[in-house]
Order: sequence, then C-alpha cells, then structure tokens
Amino acid sequence: MGCLLLGGAPAKADDKPDATGPAKVNLSSNLGSLNLPKGYVYWGEAKAKAQMESMGGGSQKTIGLIAPTDENAKFAVELEYEDTGYVKDDDAGKIDSKAILESYQEGTEANNDDRKAKGLEPIHVTGWEQEPKYDSKTHVVTWSLQGKDDKNDMFVNYNTRVLTRKGVLSVNLMCSNADLPASKPKAQALTSDIAFTQGERYEDYKAGDKISTGGLVALIAGGALLAKKTGLIARGRWVP
Repeated sequence: MGCLLLGGAPAKADDKPDATGPAKVNLSSNLGSLNLPKGYVYWGEAKAKAQMESMGGGSQKTIGLIAPTDENAKFAVELEYEDTGYVKDDDAGKIDSKAILESYQEGTEANNDDRKAKGLEPIHVTGWEQEPKYDSKTHVVTWSLQGKDDKNDMFVNYNTRVLTRKGVLSVNLMCSNADLPASKPKAQALTSDIAFTQGERYEDYKAGDKISTGGLVALIAGGALLAKKTGLIARGRWVP
C-alpha cells in the first residue's frame, strides 16, 4: 500500500494486521461485519488511517484497510464510512458523467500543490475506466477513474458506495491499470462479504430518519469536491 504495503506485507512491526482471514471482523460503530476470506489481512480504523495518511491521502472517514497476502497481488481495498443520513436514489437517471469527470480533474489538479509540499509526485485524472453505475436492488453505486503521474505511470481508482440506512459505506479498490481486470472481481467479492447489522440496512429506513441533503448525483459529484480538499484520488495511487 503506497510505499508501505506490497502484496499485503506490512513494512513495520507496528503495522501488523489486526486480523488474518478467515476471520469475522466487526466494523466500526456497530455498522456490521466483514467475513474476511482466507488470503487477506485487515487493519482496523487506527492503523488504516495511518497507512492511508502515509500515501498522501488519509481521511477521518477511514474505518479499515484490506490487502491480500499473496505477494504477487498488488492491490488494496480501503473502507470508509460517512454518516450522511439516508441517501435517496430517485435521481439515479440524472447522473452527468461528463460534468462529474471535469470536477474530479479540477479537484485533483488543485490538490497537486499540497502533494508537492508533502514531497509526493503530482497525479492527474485522465478519464473514466467505468462511468457511474447504480444497482437499485443492492443499493450499490460504482465508478472507476483512470489517472497517471508525471512519469506517465498509469493507475486506476475503482470506487464502490453502498447505501445504508444512516449513511454511506465506501469500498475503494486501489491498483494499477494492469491489475484491474484481476482485482475488480475480488473487490466486488469483498463487498459482498460485508453484512450490515439489522437496523443499519438501506431497507431499514423509517420515517423520521435523518435524510442526506443530496441524492446519488451529489454523492458521486461530492467525491470530486472532496478530492480537492483531502486528496481523494491520491488515495488510489499504488506504488509497488
């Protein structure tokens, strides 16, 4: 992960994973649990935040980090959770992929000065690998952005947002373009291994619950605004 992880191996003793699969991992705030499969390791909230910060990203929303134990598998999955309130999905047909892409590009370029100040190389969003797509049955929205650094080394961010009763769980895959075809199905499988606590599921919504100020469009486009402030795209940069 970044310069810290390579195929799931921690770089320092204090980076020892909190769990090794197969194991049941409880997620923060009684949100639910992850059935961590064999061949994966998991870092809880505190260690995951430290790992992500070392990459020039980092977020107070980070609640976990997953990586394979296979030294040849160069990818990782970051879990984030934000208590946004219930996100209505009735605007699913109004997603403007072109406008959202432009916002991501502007936000990432604006964040490059901060990256340089931290001694990190600039990165640039080049386009969609997968435009935003919403599954109304599972309440999951996915999209994937392609990018490069100043050396023209390519990378990709595969993003998954799972809607819950009270907020949004983000499952962010970080890998190179070359590793994406093999890594994407694994990230999707890990998402399926998450079980929400009864009362936290999207379908558990009750009248009177907190409602998010924006719908799906705001959820996806909001990531572009966050990129400018916190280096969202930077967190997808995998450095072998």
